[in-house]
Amino acid sequence: MPYSNPPFNTHKFVTILERTFPTSVAQGLMRAMRALLVDRLGRVKRDALTVKDLETQAYLFKAALSELRTETTMLARNETAAIRTATAALRREVDTLDVRMKEDVGTLKHDIQLDVDTRKNEAKNDLKRFDLQVEEVLNKSLVTLYDLRSEVEDVRWNNMRNSVVALTGFLMVIMLSMEILVIKPAPAKKPKSEPQPPMEIQGMESQGTLWA
Repeated sequence: MPYSNPPFNTHKFVTILERTFPTSVAQGLMRAMRALLVDRLGRVKRDALTVKDLETQAYLFKAALSELRTETTMLARNETAAIRTATAALRREVDTLDVRMKEDVGTLKHDIQLDVDTRKNEAKNDLKRFDLQVEEVLNKSLVTLYDLRSEVEDVRWNNMRNSVVALTGFLMVIMLSMEILVIKPAPAKKPKSEPQPPMEIQGMESQGTLWA
């Protein structure tokens, strides 16, 4: 469909401009406006698209859109397949790691159990060794106590024997001393002459006897 020039009434435009401007100025403005419109219309005719061009552009746009949709669909399918493949590989790796982790945990448990059993056996052996040492010390202490007791008994018997011997000797000395004292004659003692009391005193004593 060809373009048609828009209506432009030059006489009416000049008449309206003459109300404000002089006739020469109004005509100059009209010519400038007309030239501007002609230039703009020519540019529009050069740059504007026809209906056929629009249909062609719409068809090309639809074709490009369909191609883009197809590419997007294929890309999405490829990415989905790649994601599924990566997910399957990751799942296999996770399963492998799970199995390996279970094996490692089982091995670690076994090692820990062996270590614990070894520690228990070592603790039992240490306890038995300590019991043997304690028993040995007790036996040595008992032997030492028995020896000390025997020595104390010997010392006590020796002291008792020495005491008995000393006491016997002391008694024998006392008995010998008594025998010696009994056998030795005692010296004769001279009788002492008692003085005669005076007569007066004898008379007073006789009176006292009578009064009594």
